[in-house]
Amino acid sequence: MTARNYAQHRCPIAQSLSIVGDQWTLLIIRDALNGKRRFGEFLDSLGLSRNLLTNRLAEMVEMGLLERVALPGTQREGYAPTAKCRDLQRTLLSLAAWGDRWLPAPEGRRVVTRERGSGRPVSLRFCRDDDGIAIDDRALEVIRHSR
Repeated sequence: MTARNYAQHRCPIAQSLSIVGDQWTLLIIRDALNGKRRFGEFLDSLGLSRNLLTNRLAEMVEMGLLERVALPGTQREGYAPTAKCRDLQRTLLSLAAWGDRWLPAPEGRRVVTRERGSGRPVSLRFCRDDDGIAIDDRALEVIRHSR
């Protein structure tokens, strides 16, 4: 993997970048979370070389982000997101919202997130753990524990 190794850093953001800091990894995660399972689907979506995709998928399986699964109706295997991968969905949605806001496309928003079934739009928000009340991000304070 071409991502840097930040294991020596005590920062969880830096350590996370050791795993998902490569651009292809995040895009493969995006596609897996959106239902792509077959090698060819990832290849068509991303446009990278077969060798690079093969290596990235193998690394992501090894890191526990993807798992090999039998594809229904075939003798082939595909890739499915693990719980570890699905936990990155909020991160990707946050990046997409940031990109829509700060790197706008001429045609407007490129991504809309909505609830399955109802189709009602949803957004990511910060809320207090104890009562669920939404708070403004400017009211956040991040405390770094030193041990």
